Amino acid sequence: MALGLAAAALAPAAALAGPPLRITSLVVVKPGTHTVVHQPLVRGRRYAYRVDYRVGGRTEVRVRRSGTFVSPYGDILQQIEPPPALADPGRLFASAPLRVGVGDSPGEYVLRYSVTASNATGSTRRDAVLRVRFR
Repeated sequence: MALGLAAAALAPAAALAGPPLRITSLVVVKPGTHTVVHQPLVRGRRYAYRVDYRVGGRTEVRVRRSGTFVSPYGDILQQIEPPPALADPGRLFASAPLRVGVGDSPGEYVLRYSVTASNATGSTRRDAVLRVRFR
């Protein structure tokens, strides 16, 4: 009987579960390519980040992405907030430039990135952190 009550208590929570979502990679690439760049990076050169993620399910989902690129001293250099978009389940990606100028400090910069997928059953959020060393 206790097992039946536990299953009944979990049923509503499972019904509200959002679409399956997984961030498969978050890397620094050469702009306009898929070529991964090895660290340490050189300040003042052009780089981009690329986040690859997978959304499961059978219905169209609303995808929201956001992120922050922070300097070694905690200054926010870039706030990433593209508008939400509708997408079919499958493999998806996003890419944008990472800007670190020649006059910026060398050290470890941090890119925090979040992806949220929502449909009629709920929403799922995944986070990833990329530490990038600049010399």
